[in-house]
Amino acid sequence: MSTPGEEPQEQTPPAPSSPPIPGSYGEISPGVPRYGQYAPAGWELPQEVKDAQAGANLPPALAYPGPPVSQSGIASAGGAQLAPPARVRMACRLIVAAGIMQALSVIVLLVVLLVPAAKAPVLDVLQETLAASPELAAVYSDAALLDTILFLGFVLSIVMTASYFLLARAIRKGSNGARTTALVLALFSLLLLGQLNPVAIVQIVLGLVAVFLLYRSPAKEFFLAHKARKSL
Repeated sequence: MSTPGEEPQEQTPPAPSSPPIPGSYGEISPGVPRYGQYAPAGWELPQEVKDAQAGANLPPALAYPGPPVSQSGIASAGGAQLAPPARVRMACRLIVAAGIMQALSVIVLLVVLLVPAAKAPVLDVLQETLAASPELAAVYSDAALLDTILFLGFVLSIVMTASYFLLARAIRKGSNGARTTALVLALFSLLLLGQLNPVAIVQIVLGLVAVFLLYRSPAKEFFLAHKARKSL
């Protein structure tokens, strides 16, 4: 609108909007129309966009939730949690099985301590076993001393039972110290292999097999990955 005596001013048309710079704000993907724009006739999604939607170019860590996992089944050090491989899980199950057997000995010792009728068969077995050693037979014939020995065995069995379960839990979490402790205990148990009852021998065998699995691939790479992650 112009006042009298003034020439009407021509309005300059607005400058055409420049095409969006690839990667700029508001662009969905290179070649994809922005929100509010109509696609030209015959337009199709670029091939890279189709591949991205189909998940063909996505690595496993982005395609599925959880930490990135390598071919050996061990999560990488950058993941949220290092998943134990199958051999580590199997070794932990063997250690837990040995702990359950030790827990049964705790129950047996508790029954022997609390039930007098159950103590008599134990005395008979000890006397027959120690018949060749008169000194030890005289020691176990003392009722008060026998109660003390059984109580100490009961406490020791509780400690051993807890050790089995705690050791299995620490190994599953990737503790290299727990793995070394399991190795030391397995080697020490070999010294007592010929002097123990069949139940204890089965426990020792379970522990030896578990240690063997823990020092084989991919278990050893699992512990090395945990050690490297802690050093970061």
